[in-house]
Amino acid sequence: MKFIVFGIFVFFILSCNQDMKKFEKSAWNEKGDLGIYPNRDKMLKDIMNNHRLRGLTYTQLVELLGEPEDYSDVNPNTVYYNVVTEYGRDIDPVYLKNLEIGLSSDSVVIDVNIKEFKH
Repeated sequence: MKFIVFGIFVFFILSCNQDMKKFEKSAWNEKGDLGIYPNRDKMLKDIMNNHRLRGLTYTQLVELLGEPEDYSDVNPNTVYYNVVTEYGRDIDPVYLKNLEIGLSSDSVVIDVNIKEFKH
């Protein structure tokens, strides 16, 4: 009986951890169909909890995460990494989740946020 309870406990713990994946640059930058990143949402929690982004220079940030998306028309001192894009019935996204990184005037990371947009 103890082995069955222990087995169920181990299964439960392992299945809960599948929502979080340890950050790995090559997997973070892997693109799927429609330019969607299939691994980023699973790695986001690890990045936020275990990688100090504040204080990095822009060059160090790019070395860690890769090139950000080009949303230069949104905010000139902010870079974005698309995490999730969900499409509805047409070509317009219905849900977006981005990692938004604010930079100082000398290109040092000063702010890190997760922004979600629902259309």
